[in-house]
Amino acid sequence: MKKSSLFSLVVFCVAICHVQAQIKWNAAKFMPLSEVKLGMKGKGYTVFSGVTVEPFDFEVVSIQHNRYPRQHIIWAKGLSENFKRTGSAGGMSGSPVYIDGRLVGALARSHRDQRRYGNIFGITPIELMVEVTERGMHPNLAYQGTQIFQLDTGIATEGIDTVPSFFTRISDGHGQHSFDKNIEGQSRRQDIPTFKDSDRLAIPITLPGIDSEAMRFYKPLFDRLNLIPLEAAGGGSPIKKTPLEAGQTVGVASARGDYDAFGFGTITYIDGDQFIAYGHARNDEGHINLPASGGYVHHIVPARYRSYKVASATQAIGTLVQDRDAAIAGNIGEHPSYIPITLNMETSDGKRHDLFYEVIRHRSVSPLYAELGTAYLIEAFDFASAEHTLTIDAKFILKEHPELTSREIVSKNVYSSSFPASGVRQTLRTPLLQLIGNSYANVEVEAINLNLKLESKRRNAVIESLRVDRQRYRPGETVEVILTLRPYFEKPITQLGTITIPDDAPDGLITLLAMNATADEKWRRSRAPLNFRPKNINQLIKILQHNESNTDIILEIFVLQPGLTVQGEEFSSLPTSVMSVMNTGQQVGESGYTEATTLHRNRVPTDYVIFGSGALELVVDSNTP
Repeated sequence: MKKSSLFSLVVFCVAICHVQAQIKWNAAKFMPLSEVKLGMKGKGYTVFSGVTVEPFDFEVVSIQHNRYPRQHIIWAKGLSENFKRTGSAGGMSGSPVYIDGRLVGALARSHRDQRRYGNIFGITPIELMVEVTERGMHPNLAYQGTQIFQLDTGIATEGIDTVPSFFTRISDGHGQHSFDKNIEGQSRRQDIPTFKDSDRLAIPITLPGIDSEAMRFYKPLFDRLNLIPLEAAGGGSPIKKTPLEAGQTVGVASARGDYDAFGFGTITYIDGDQFIAYGHARNDEGHINLPASGGYVHHIVPARYRSYKVASATQAIGTLVQDRDAAIAGNIGEHPSYIPITLNMETSDGKRHDLFYEVIRHRSVSPLYAELGTAYLIEAFDFASAEHTLTIDAKFILKEHPELTSREIVSKNVYSSSFPASGVRQTLRTPLLQLIGNSYANVEVEAINLNLKLESKRRNAVIESLRVDRQRYRPGETVEVILTLRPYFEKPITQLGTITIPDDAPDGLITLLAMNATADEKWRRSRAPLNFRPKNINQLIKILQHNESNTDIILEIFVLQPGLTVQGEEFSSLPTSVMSVMNTGQQVGESGYTEATTLHRNRVPTDYVIFGSGALELVVDSNTP
């Protein structure tokens, strides 16, 4: 028993040491920067097409020390006809270059107007790349990805507890979800760091379809990560497996399956089951844990400004574990898991399609590829822009976590416009950005299940007016509300709704609201902003779960009587003395007053996706006959 335990411990320790071992300097194989001289000639290797690694000739023209602290660049000129045709291209990053048969480093940089400068390219010295592996070659199991977008749960600035009401007597609704607008505003307002190296080759990322609205939102992310989105099949390789050798394509398949996205460069050196690549950072995220895939190059698109490869992912080859200024490094073998997305879609012709894709685990880009994938598949199987009604039923399943009281977030709604992608954004982007990017608990999404139904008819209706039969009501009375709706390209119709005034409603002025789901959320966030500032992961999930149906008209009556939110929970009708004690001036952020108190809410189902809102003032009078 003891021998068996000792043997297991030895095997475990050997395995750990093996995984964490760095790539060693090999003087016979590597040429240090100190031996590189001007005028030296050598050969570089990269894939121009398919999986064939081709040589190209070059000559050293300059050496630039301390481009950044301890970051040196060897500048060289391409001499071969194959290189002259394309020049340095996005996707060549990492292409190994040799002098006298010894590895000097990796092609990693070029001038912006490369034709003008005679196809000059920059080489990252091999010693800088090898040093990256000294940081450790084990995956970072706590890695979640850099938080690119500064998420604000929509909620009032710290210490400011009230927001003026936005309601007018009658106002048109807007199709964009307020939560979505808030995140979008954050992405524009904050100072997202831009890419710092103007001469570093960008990383091409091939996407089968590029939604312009989504690209507008995510452009800061692509700029920050030095990615060039290309419209091409990320998973459209004619072969499924590529060789593992220096000069071959390597990258991250950010999405794979019925929707694919692939960002890539080139392998510089392989030592056993470890490799280094790119000659520069991928996203500059340090210690990481991302799946690595091989790739197939379809062709290179030559350009005077900067050429780029078009490639598709092939097989998964292992795990990227380091992402530093001089290189990326990884292990060949197992790779981290993806988030699986199952999509059951009924298109407007009545046909059903069972689709599947998965996206990498990254707090900033998982929502991107989840959103783009579903929007693209809708376009591929039906349409991208047409009059339609889209019903989405989404379920987000979370992995077990000790702090979670619920592992599921369910969202079902109906959208109607000319662009199906807008409904997809509201269903996928907001929950994923908030959930994966939360700061309360490290929860993981286990799976996403989507059911979609498309109809080739637009079913919108705007609230044009509302009226009641009188203005004064007793507590306990039911108010009958007559709503005039104007459907899309149809004559106005009348919709009846009711709402009951509570028995304990105080005498005085009350306000009756008739709202669509978007206006309702704006009102709820304006009325009680601290209700949307969660204090833990379960409160966040509760907020994400609460979404009114776009086909309902929400009726609400409220009174301008302040309440109190404490730790994310609302308390109404509290005595002033109690609220003063609970909301002491000695602290901020834990509690705050609400602008008004909701007396009652009701929903009026319709056959339309509702837009618009309206408000009426009524009087509660116990003495009314």
